[in-house]
Amino acid sequence: MSIFCVGMSCLVAIAPPERSIAAEEEAAPITDRMKSAQQLQEKMTRLREGAEVVDSVGTFEWIGDRLSFVPQDEKAVLKVLENRMMERVVQAQESSTGELIWIVSGTVTEFRGGNFLLMKHAVLTGKRGD
Repeated sequence: MSIFCVGMSCLVAIAPPERSIAAEEEAAPITDRMKSAQQLQEKMTRLREGAEVVDSVGTFEWIGDRLSFVPQDEKAVLKVLENRMMERVVQAQESSTGELIWIVSGTVTEFRGGNFLLMKHAVLTGKRGD
């Protein structure tokens, strides 16, 4: 009997603390509203399929495992679709130290709520701070 009591007291000691269900219910609507506002903001800054980017000045940066084009006006960050032009940009980026400034043209595509850029032209104009 005493072993049973000791075993039960150990289980009680290692059991996770109870969470307040009321607190979780109060937090859920706020999270949903915040998520809706974030999705609305993303939708407002999203470019439409087929939009043309013409001579946009900006930089390239790796976001996760994707190369992205960040225009100076920073209205919409565009994930770059793989093609020969992207390969040339990556080679230039890897062989340089510092942040390179580019003039980019291409076509915007949409997939699952995100924008992608199919680059047609990319011209290196210099380094930031030059």
